[in-house]
Amino acid sequence: MNLSDMIANNARFNAQSTAIICTETDTLYTYGDFDQLINRFGNALLELGIQKGERVAIYLPNSPEFLIAYFAIARIGAIALPFNIMYKGPEIKYILNNSRARVLIGAAKETAANVMGVLPEIPSIEQIISVGEPPVEGTVSFAAMVAGGKDTLAIADCAPDDAVTILYTSGTTGQPKGAMLTHNNLLSNAGMQSRLALNVNDQDLFYTGTPFCHIFYVTTVLAPIYNGAGLVVSRRFMPDKALANISKYRVTHFAGVPTMWIYMLNEFTPENYDVSAWRFAQSAGASMPAEHIRKIENTFGVNFCECYGSTETSSTVTFGRIGHGKPGSIGRLVPGYQLKIVGEDNRELGPLEVGELVIKTPGVFKGYWELPDATQAALNDGWYKSGDLGQYDEDGYYYIVDRKKDMIICGGYNIYPREVEEVLCTHPQIAEAVVVGVPDPQKGEIPRAYIKLRAGAAADEAEIIQFCKDRMAAYKPPREIKFIQDDFPRNPTGKILKRVIRDEWS
Repeated sequence: MNLSDMIANNARFNAQSTAIICTETDTLYTYGDFDQLINRFGNALLELGIQKGERVAIYLPNSPEFLIAYFAIARIGAIALPFNIMYKGPEIKYILNNSRARVLIGAAKETAANVMGVLPEIPSIEQIISVGEPPVEGTVSFAAMVAGGKDTLAIADCAPDDAVTILYTSGTTGQPKGAMLTHNNLLSNAGMQSRLALNVNDQDLFYTGTPFCHIFYVTTVLAPIYNGAGLVVSRRFMPDKALANISKYRVTHFAGVPTMWIYMLNEFTPENYDVSAWRFAQSAGASMPAEHIRKIENTFGVNFCECYGSTETSSTVTFGRIGHGKPGSIGRLVPGYQLKIVGEDNRELGPLEVGELVIKTPGVFKGYWELPDATQAALNDGWYKSGDLGQYDEDGYYYIVDRKKDMIICGGYNIYPREVEEVLCTHPQIAEAVVVGVPDPQKGEIPRAYIKLRAGAAADEAEIIQFCKDRMAAYKPPREIKFIQDDFPRNPTGKILKRVIRDEWS
């Protein structure tokens, strides 16, 4: 078994089929090209002495080079260690030292700015391979290594439980942890999504605004490749450029986090973009307000699917069925997967009862890199404790209520911020809203809403609080409103950092 078998199979089936389109250079790579480039770079890594199970770090934006490097690492049986191109010296130093990666493949500009200065403090790194210009002194060229590599390469036979990648969690609490995901984890989840969730085939083109270093990679790269679809690849997400590329390349599928969808809705006008080939829209990474789902479907003429999963589950666990979804739901469970809602006493709960989601699937991760205690805390007999609070209805549709740690206890009442945020996002003047708990001498905590209004909109605190009171139980509406002009703090994948808002802003 090897994750890179997907590429080799597609190259054998139809070598001339589109594998990658790079939007910056307007370059097309067929599956035959892609497979050959993977072989060349894989051979070059072997010549550097990289062995099975060793870690190779990837510090690249979304690009053909990222994909070539990732699958070459997998093909020789090594472990890919991708991290975000936005990371700086201290973050990079921690990840590389923790993983003891031997080789780093990095974008030239960012490597020069953020890696070379801390390199003396990273003793495990023996070689840096730079991608692009300008040349970085002391590194070797990715392009030269690919050009000099051999065209044929035997695919390493890996056990299903062999790690193929380590993804470091965003570290919103404490230092990031490296989640080890196996060949079987990723292949099983990619196969499931391609067959069931994404409605993708070998004539489709899949495009994303999310970084390839994120677990969303399983949905946006591995699942389309599993069925032989092509990938449209851009270095970074900009809403106008994304819509232009969807139009130019006749993209059929786009996936992004909720913030990206909000930006695209604000940017889109039918006079400027032709999205007639587009039929599938997908979101994950954070909860999508139901109001935005309706706008996405009506504005772009697409079918919308919301998925739920995590790094530790190799991505998707539940997904919305096209044409049968319920607004605000994360969909039904994948057939054959197991999911329970449990209370504080670990008792399984029934419909409409709120508890923690615990999950058992072929995608549940192997564990955290060299953290046996954290692994034991997260896993119990193969069940992963997600830390998310949710419920399901009588039809088997699941709903995320909130993160367990984000729940507000106000005067003895449990308030789930996402429920309040959903109501706030239906207000015609509000673009985005975040609700957090702040200390209160009488109630213990009260909900405070941070609100960003739409461009040119106006609203006041009393009006918005009354808007919520008219739509929910009296204990739930925010007691305070703070209007913001700038963006919310976000992690490198675009997820709003409630920890920062709760602990620093408040």
